[in-house]
Amino acid sequence: MTDLANLLDGDPTLLAADRALEDKAASEPARASRLGMGVIGESCSRKIWYRFRLALRERFDAKTLKNFADGHASELVQAERLRLAQGVMLETLDPVTGKQFEYTDCNGHFVGKLDGKITGLLQAPKKLHVWEHKSTSEKKFNELKKAIADLGEKLALRKWNPVYYAQAICYMFYEGTDRHYMTVSTPGVRDTVSVRTEADPAFAMQLKAKAQRIIDAQEPPEKISDTASWFECRFCQFSGICHEQEMPDRGCRTCLHSTAIENGQWHCERHGKILTPEEQVEGCVLHKFLPKLVPGDVIKSSEKGVTYRLADGSLWHDGE
Repeated sequence: MTDLANLLDGDPTLLAADRALEDKAASEPARASRLGMGVIGESCSRKIWYRFRLALRERFDAKTLKNFADGHASELVQAERLRLAQGVMLETLDPVTGKQFEYTDCNGHFVGKLDGKITGLLQAPKKLHVWEHKSTSEKKFNELKKAIADLGEKLALRKWNPVYYAQAICYMFYEGTDRHYMTVSTPGVRDTVSVRTEADPAFAMQLKAKAQRIIDAQEPPEKISDTASWFECRFCQFSGICHEQEMPDRGCRTCLHSTAIENGQWHCERHGKILTPEEQVEGCVLHKFLPKLVPGDVIKSSEKGVTYRLADGSLWHDGE
């Protein structure tokens, strides 16, 4: 007989399916990703640096995983709908590679993957636009509509979502065009609205410089706030490392022996070799943390390791 308490808490089968979805995602091998143009607009450079350095293997809850899936499905649906409009030409794959259009910079470590390129918009039939599609909640969808009404179409994106705006600016810059067309839908692509945004080459250069600083940094950039209760820190997945003196994950990108080099690669000085993506995630037995990732002060350093005095006064040895 079904437990009444489970029914009150929710469908136990659906809850079990959600847990299984989370476990499946968590069991998949971590990827050694590059610094994405889709996150360079985030206000906290430290958060971007932690992600780039693989300081924590991110684990997503079922709701977030479903949002990812909905976003991907919505993009496919919206692309097909756009192609139905007479005169509209939308390319979503690079004819040279057969894959997504991709832009890279900063020795291959700064990357953007574009949803598509579109011409034939009735608003500007001859103009090439880079195209992105986003799926969002009803609340955020209505906020975008209000921003368009208040500020006009070409200023709305920056106000509504600075991260998406920065991504759009990067894509226009690297494509060499001055127009971006974003379609935004509610879940299920029931309602869709669009915004066109103009290029800002000066801001694009600032974003490129920001990306290079993060890639080159051997220690975490400044915190956006010194308190974990700050609204941008409260739900950040890196808050424990940043504010609560938790240790980051071991891996080549958190190791002082590794360096980001050309062609999006990483080099290990200790082993004298180029690291594979799998090695970058896993690390090795000779791993030594970048000192600023350890919540303590260096007491002694040698070839065999580094000794720290941690915040609680205890000593901790990092090394062989």
